[in-house]
Amino acid sequence: MRPSLLLIFLVPFAAQAETIQLKTGGHINLSAFDCTPVTESQLLHRVCYNEAHHYLIAKIGSEYYDNCNVSPKAVDGLMDSSHVVSDYNQHIRAGHECNSDLRRRIGVAILGALEH
Repeated sequence: MRPSLLLIFLVPFAAQAETIQLKTGGHINLSAFDCTPVTESQLLHRVCYNEAHHYLIAKIGSEYYDNCNVSPKAVDGLMDSSHVVSDYNQHIRAGHECNSDLRRRIGVAILGALEH
């Protein structure tokens, strides 16, 4: 195959954003999120945040969990914490659960959510 044809086939794959499956069901495109790996924890591996919608997705183990109405201050506190898992559990997970109504109100569809 000619190199120019190979590039034509590879470019669309490189341009595709990552789509993940949420533990609660459905998929979401992470292109509108700022994602940060968490290397200090063996349980919490990644945090993805969309500041405009105050919407956070955390990869815990091999599953992705979403959290609604999370302030930038809470995210900064999480990322600066020396006990990231306990901080997530106490300050984000406990008070920022999402449901379908909240997801609809914050515009998850705008963020690229896909139907189940």
